[in-house]
Amino acid sequence: MTAVTPREGRGVAAARTRRWAPLFHFLEHQFLRFRSTFRGTVVSGTLGPLMYLLGLGVGLGSQIDAEASGLGTNNYLDYVGPGLMAAAAMQLAASESLWQTSGMLRWRGNYVAITATPLSVPQLFIGHVVWIGFRAFVGAALYLVVLAGFGVPATPLALLAPLGAVLTAMAFAALISAWTGYVDDEKTFPVILRLFIVPMYLFSGAFYPVSQLPDALGWFSRLTPVWHGVQLCRGLVTGQDLSLAGALGHTGALLGFILVGVVAGSWSFKRTLSA
Repeated sequence: MTAVTPREGRGVAAARTRRWAPLFHFLEHQFLRFRSTFRGTVVSGTLGPLMYLLGLGVGLGSQIDAEASGLGTNNYLDYVGPGLMAAAAMQLAASESLWQTSGMLRWRGNYVAITATPLSVPQLFIGHVVWIGFRAFVGAALYLVVLAGFGVPATPLALLAPLGAVLTAMAFAALISAWTGYVDDEKTFPVILRLFIVPMYLFSGAFYPVSQLPDALGWFSRLTPVWHGVQLCRGLVTGQDLSLAGALGHTGALLGFILVGVVAGSWSFKRTLSA
């Protein structure tokens, strides 16, 4: 076997960097656009969690005997707060992956124009999913700040919880964006929201353990990305019921959903943008 010289090694590394440079430029462009709306995002991203936590965690929680309900905690706010972080990431990804994505693919032509640049379609799709993940990270970080105001985080691992929300958002962004790239119109978008996203939100385990559901609904919940995200975020924030094996299992499941979505989405985006 021929040894690789340091110079050749640097050349290979430089070639790889150049190969992915268009993706980095795409993300840089998205970030520069995001700066103009960042203040509004912070305000809405703080007030939204605050209202949810006051209404559900404090208001409804005052009527629930959490310890007797088998939630693993004596405070309903500790249970529902981290779950809502992951559920909110799912909702953000769904909203960004339907009409917004279809607009960039078809109506406004943003992504059509990008095909004239060195950015490949698979890189475009990866950048699209990563950017939605970044948006989810900002929202989840604000959620964590609000939770901290209520004294919910019980472990330093809570700082990793926004990453669980990011994986949740990217899983839904990849899968739903792949569908958006495949269909020719938006007729199925309301169906996705009403028959898939809303039930997954309700049966995600964010509000009560899925073990209390009928067996069929319980298994449906466990097969969805949001359930894995809820369990991961809750375990990281509260430090309860999350072993290393469990954390790796939930993370692996979310990465698997992302991989399937990226493969399917790269194909569906290429199909639409080359039409």
